[in-house]
Amino acid sequence: MLPQLLLQELLKANVSSDSVRKLLEIIKFQEVKNQQLLVIPGEICDKIFFVLEGGFVCRYVDEANEVEKTINFYLDNLHPFMSCVDSFFSELPTRCELRAISGAKVLVLSKKDLQLLMSEDMALFRFYHSMVTKALQEENDLKLKLIAYTSEQLYQYLISQLPVVIQRVPSRFIAEFMGISPEWLSKLKHRK
Repeated sequence: MLPQLLLQELLKANVSSDSVRKLLEIIKFQEVKNQQLLVIPGEICDKIFFVLEGGFVCRYVDEANEVEKTINFYLDNLHPFMSCVDSFFSELPTRCELRAISGAKVLVLSKKDLQLLMSEDMALFRFYHSMVTKALQEENDLKLKLIAYTSEQLYQYLISQLPVVIQRVPSRFIAEFMGISPEWLSKLKHRK
């Protein structure tokens, strides 16, 4: 069964009940354990995921240069649509991983199946592009803040605008996202 929020959005977008039924036929549900990788660097990510329960971080991984950096957060109540953008659109191997930060449940849609269904329903096509555009705008906005803000400003932004990240994401991933040590993050937390 589709999450109520997603079903409401599909109906608001005038996606036909036939398309919703077909969508239900191609959706898969997956349970993911804490710290389990949903997408592994080097794979081609040809799926879209919707977080039903739990949360994930997207981490950029460059083993040759020993770089691992959290670049985004996906929670059931914050940015629930996720994929590895560097691979999903280019169809090249990703340099990212999607790692569960708690036990989680996700809805999984194959790009190929979804594209076939969208070719039959223009309302679904518009809905998909609207959701992708919104997700990319949110991701870009977060990355701009990451580039422009000091660690203190970024932490204040997370507290004021994305408190769920502070509440639910382990500190090591928040520190990694901010480009600071867990000890420095701890100092920032105690200042506030």
